Amino acid sequence: METINSVLWGAPMMALLLLAGGFFTAGTGAFQLRHWLHCLRSTVFSRSRKNSGEGAVTPFQAMASSLAATLGTGNIAGVAAALTAGGAGAVFWMWVTALLGTMTGYAENVLGGYYRRTNGGAWCGGAMYYIRYGLAEMRGVRHIAKPLAAVFAGACVLASLGMGNIVQINSAALALHSGFGVPAWAAGLALTACAGAVIFGGMKRTAKVSEKLVPLMSGLYIIGSLMIIGANLPRIPQALGAVISGAFGLEQAAAGVSGYMVKQAVCMGIRRGVFSNEAGLGSSPAAHASSDEADPCVLGMWSIVEVAFNTLVMCSMTALVLLCCPCGAPPMDEVFSSVTERPQYFRLTDEPGLITRGAELIKSGGGELRTFRTADGREFTAGIEYIGATCSNVMKVTGISDGGGITEVLLEEVSGSELVTLAFSGVFGNAAGKMICVAVVLFAFTTVTGWSCFGGAAAEYLFGSRARLPYLIVFTAVSAAGGLLDMSSAWGAADLFNGVMAAVNLPAVLLLSGKVFRLTRSYKARKFGGSREKPMLSAYPDIQSQLERRRE
Repeated sequence: METINSVLWGAPMMALLLLAGGFFTAGTGAFQLRHWLHCLRSTVFSRSRKNSGEGAVTPFQAMASSLAATLGTGNIAGVAAALTAGGAGAVFWMWVTALLGTMTGYAENVLGGYYRRTNGGAWCGGAMYYIRYGLAEMRGVRHIAKPLAAVFAGACVLASLGMGNIVQINSAALALHSGFGVPAWAAGLALTACAGAVIFGGMKRTAKVSEKLVPLMSGLYIIGSLMIIGANLPRIPQALGAVISGAFGLEQAAAGVSGYMVKQAVCMGIRRGVFSNEAGLGSSPAAHASSDEADPCVLGMWSIVEVAFNTLVMCSMTALVLLCCPCGAPPMDEVFSSVTERPQYFRLTDEPGLITRGAELIKSGGGELRTFRTADGREFTAGIEYIGATCSNVMKVTGISDGGGITEVLLEEVSGSELVTLAFSGVFGNAAGKMICVAVVLFAFTTVTGWSCFGGAAAEYLFGSRARLPYLIVFTAVSAAGGLLDMSSAWGAADLFNGVMAAVNLPAVLLLSGKVFRLTRSYKARKFGGSREKPMLSAYPDIQSQLERRRE
C-alpha cells in the first residue's frame, strides 16, 4: 500500500495539482486575486447567503458543511508536522499552494453546479456528475465517462469511511483519553452517538449543525491563537522573515544544507496545502451543489472563500503560533541529570524558538552519545537518533521502569499536536492540553459529519436514493469501531482512496476546463462588462429554465 500511495501522492501528483491551479488562475485572469472583494460580496457578505428553498440548504450552510469536512486534525497536528519536517519555509509554499488551489476548487465547484441534477425536488451533485455527464459530451473520452464516475464515487464512499470517519473518531477518542482520562472505547461510542444524531437527520440537519459549529470552533481557535501571537508580537517580523528565507534556503545556505532543506520546505508545504483544503480531490462539489444558489460561478466563489479560510487563515494560525513562540523547555543537560518516569521536555539546540533551521541536527545533533542520570544516581548512555530533516527544537525523555527502578531511557521527538500544546501552554499554562484536546475533538467531529454528506451523495449516485439509509448505518457502525481499533493501517488506506479520487477528478476537471472558462467569461461579461446575455446556469435545458424563472 505504501508503494501505491507513493505513486499516487508522489511528485507528479503534487506537480499536477500546482499546475492545475496555475492553469485555472491564468485561464480566468487571476480571478481569485483581481476580484477577491467581489467574491466576498457575492458570498459571505451577500444578502442571499442564508436564503434557501424548501428542502435545500443555504449557500453558507453548504460552505460550512464542506469546511466541516476539511477542517480536521490536520489544521493542528498536520501543520506542526509540516513545520517539523520542512521548517518555516514550508509555510510559504503552503500559502502558494492555497492561492493556486482556490482556483482548482473554483473550477470543480463551477462544474459541480453546472452539471448537478434534481431528485424529488432536492439537488443532487458532486464530481461524479460532471465526470459522467460532462465527459460524455467530449469525443474520445465519452465511452469511459460512466465507468470513471463510478470509480470516483466508489473511492469517495470508501474514503468517507476511512479518512472521513474512523480515523477522525480514533484521533478524537485518543485526544479525550489523553486530555481527560476518558477510556478510548467510551469516547468513541459517545462521539458516534452524537454524530449519528446529526447525520441521520439528513443533509438539512447536518448543514444546520455545521452552520453553528464551524464558526464557533474556528472562532475560538483563532482567538486563542491571536492571544498567543499578541503575547509574542515582537517576534512576528522574525517569524515572517524565517518563512521567506526558509522557503528559498537563504538561512540554510550558510550551514551548507540549503538544497536539502529547501526541498523539504517545498514538499511539506505543498502537501499540507493540498491535504488541508482538499482542492482537486473532488469532495466539496457534493456539498456546494446541494445549496440553492443558482449561478455555478457563485458556487465556485464560495469554494474560493472556503479554501482560503481553511489554509490561509486556519493553518496559518497554527504556523504563526509555532514560529513566534519561544521554546520554554530547559536545556538537555539539565534534564539529563534528573531523568524520571515522568516525561520531561528539553531544548535540543540553543535556538530560542520551537522551530529551528534544522541545520544543527543534520550537522551534529544525530548520533551523539549522552549520559543520563536518575534521581537515585543510576547512569545510562544513549544516542539521540539521527533524525536529519527535523526542525523541532523539542524532544522528550522518559525513564522506563521494570518496577524496581529505571532500566532504560526513551528519547522521542516532539511534533504534531503535542508541539502545539507546548506553544499554547506559554499563555494558557496547564489548561493548554485540554484546550488542544477540545479543538481536536471538535475538528474531528465536524469532519465526520461533513464526510457523511460526501459519502452519502456518492452512494446515492451509485445505487439510487434508497442507498443513503443503508450507507449511513454502515457509516455509523464504522464510527463505533474508531475508539476500539488500531489505526496504523487505516491512514495508508485513507491516502489510497483519496489518491484515487484525485487521480480521476483532476484530469476530468482539466478536460472540462473550456466549460469553466466559458462560464467564467459569461459571468464576468454580465457582472463587470454590462452584458445582458442570458446566464449559463445548467447543462440541462429543463433545469436552466427552472433556475431562470427562480431568478426573475
